[in-house]
Amino acid sequence: MCNHCHEHTHTHAPEIVQLMPITHPLFAVYQSSPPPAFASEKGKNNISLVPVLFMGLIRHGEKSMVEGFFASGTIQSCEDIDGFKGYAASLDVAEKLYA
Repeated sequence: MCNHCHEHTHTHAPEIVQLMPITHPLFAVYQSSPPPAFASEKGKNNISLVPVLFMGLIRHGEKSMVEGFFASGTIQSCEDIDGFKGYAASLDVAEKLYA
């Protein structure tokens, strides 16, 4: 990281601080029509699930956040795909929260 940003101008990209494996079922929930091609389950009201591979602790400047990642052709952020609603442990939970 840059310690002297006041001396010059540029932007800092988000930095992955830690990767955490998923030890219990966790899915990224999407609501879109058509559903993502890589969805593993589809439910009512265009809800679909994508298995989360791992969570990453991300730092962007002074802010930190946790974000899920999945694998399709490449490793991708769950939150960068159109229709992302949140995370859930099952299709039943996803439909209750997001449908």
